[in-house]
Amino acid sequence: MQSGVLSIDIGTSSLKAALITDDGTVLQFTRLFFPPQVSAADWVRSLFSAWHTAANGFHVQAICISGNGPSLVAVHRQCSAVSKASGNGAVPPTAVCNDIIQEAEKDTLFLWNEKAGAHVQKPHIPAAASLFLPRIAAFRTAYPHVFSRAHRLFSGPEYILYLLTGKAVTVLPDPRYESAYWTVRELTFYAEKVLGIDTAALARLLPPFVWAGTVQGQFCGIPVIAGVPDFIAALIGTGTLSAGAACDRAGSSEGINVCTETQPRMGGTLLLPSVIPDLWNVSFVLPDSGTRFSSFLTENGLSNQDYSIGMERIAAEPFVRTGAYPATFAGKGRSLVEDLAFQVRRGCDLVERASGMHPVYTLSGGQARNELWCQMKADMTGRTFALPRFADAELLGNAALAFCALQPGQSGAGSIQAGSGASNTGCLAATVRQLLHIERYYEPCAAYASRYTEKYLQIYPPHETGAAAAIGRPYG
Repeated sequence: MQSGVLSIDIGTSSLKAALITDDGTVLQFTRLFFPPQVSAADWVRSLFSAWHTAANGFHVQAICISGNGPSLVAVHRQCSAVSKASGNGAVPPTAVCNDIIQEAEKDTLFLWNEKAGAHVQKPHIPAAASLFLPRIAAFRTAYPHVFSRAHRLFSGPEYILYLLTGKAVTVLPDPRYESAYWTVRELTFYAEKVLGIDTAALARLLPPFVWAGTVQGQFCGIPVIAGVPDFIAALIGTGTLSAGAACDRAGSSEGINVCTETQPRMGGTLLLPSVIPDLWNVSFVLPDSGTRFSSFLTENGLSNQDYSIGMERIAAEPFVRTGAYPATFAGKGRSLVEDLAFQVRRGCDLVERASGMHPVYTLSGGQARNELWCQMKADMTGRTFALPRFADAELLGNAALAFCALQPGQSGAGSIQAGSGASNTGCLAATVRQLLHIERYYEPCAAYASRYTEKYLQIYPPHETGAAAAIGRPYG
């Protein structure tokens, strides 16, 4: 019987799952969409449904789960259903799944983009202090009675990990991320001065930190690995783990990322720690690139399933150097695509200027599946893009964490932390090299790139992005 690790990613609108072997072969892949008003139980229901689809007929060596941002789930009791789970690496019994789903029905989900309500006075916690504390404050404002009765607060991946293992933890990707989650000092100040609740009470809600890539328990005889936030999983899955490595993570939103040894700070970019000690990630974020294109298709009678059809019609619209495109589907689409690509180009200019790197960008996400769009993006940005055989980088990143944790001597140890030995960092990088296979490269066509450069510089002058140095320079 073939075997692999079960990799799960919980997004805003859907859950993706894949069973991946140690050479990067995807044995099964499935995606399930959530209802518009998604609940914690919907997450869990989709998890088990995807599990049964992806792993049926195969042996599951481990499971690792990533999830979106600081989405929060409040639970009101100690998990009990997991104690009934036993097995030997197969799909979980239906009765156990149903028991866990029933418990999840009592839990309350607060998505990362959910608002507390315009009519409610919100406590102010600056986003610069923490990614999580402002969301905790908003959760308390939106659901005061739920918050007052909560036993624990979890982010998405940690919530699922808790249901499967009964272990309450907060997964820290790297020690440098502690301030982005919370510190003792921040808890003390914001709990009492802003939230008006006892520090100890808030601290009891928040599970203790553990390292990413560690075995946290078993479910049905299957090791459960501490996963990471989805954007970090994508950085791992694209191999953005060494200085000069880069990726373009493009889905509903889009992130341009370059790994660097320095800590450059430049307006328009974000600086976050890498999961690799002593390295950093410089990024530029387009919050709605994919959403804008999806909305455009929908408004014109198409859907995401018609992505390729839409792009073919848009690409057929003749290029114009100046002036507006015609008010047709193709004309409006061409204008939108150019705008999105030029924003990506601006992001590349900024992160390259900040990092001093001129990389090839590994593609990831739904947009990567459209060949025409990938080539147009290369032409419009003047960059080279690498397309992996499997472009769902979050799932590949989860698989890398799982396989690394399963290595002899790695289980239960922080597999990507410096304190666990240099071999652990090397383990993750080596595992990604086994899993990640580049299928093709999209190179900019010189003739097209030249005309797009001329048009781009009319919109973004060189002094704004440092783009002057990029003109005429080969990438890659």
